[in-house]
Amino acid sequence: EIASCLVGSEMCIRDSPIWAGCGSPSGGGNHPDNTALAGLGGQLVPDTAGNVVEANFTGRPLGDPDLAVIAQHGSIQKLWLTNTGVTDAGLVHLQSMPNLRVLGLARTSVTDAGLPALGNIRSLREVYLYPNRVSDNAVDALKQRLPGIKVVY
Repeated sequence: EIASCLVGSEMCIRDSPIWAGCGSPSGGGNHPDNTALAGLGGQLVPDTAGNVVEANFTGRPLGDPDLAVIAQHGSIQKLWLTNTGVTDAGLVHLQSMPNLRVLGLARTSVTDAGLPALGNIRSLREVYLYPNRVSDNAVDALKQRLPGIKVVY
């Protein structure tokens, strides 16, 4: 089994010399080991220090437990979970992500019940929720909790 991640336009494959930039123990930098994150099969974009700043898991077979792995990477600023198995219950894991600014939850099972957890992510600036089962009232409550947030639903 080979784990890989996409870094910019370069593919990194674990156990090869080019994996170093993807957060391997030999990769240097002051960031968490990206092996588990890469194992989820998404596209990862690191900053110059090797910290993952964007992760795209669109269409991957992710569920709520996987969000606990993702949340260990507090450097992530943009997280795309479109068309995954994420539900309201998993969103609590994302509350520990201090730099998360953009969150894509389109075509997931997120409902009104999950939005209060998003309201606890103070750094959040954009959320994409279409076409989910969220009401105007729940979105308005999220906007009150996070003034200035852009919510597309």
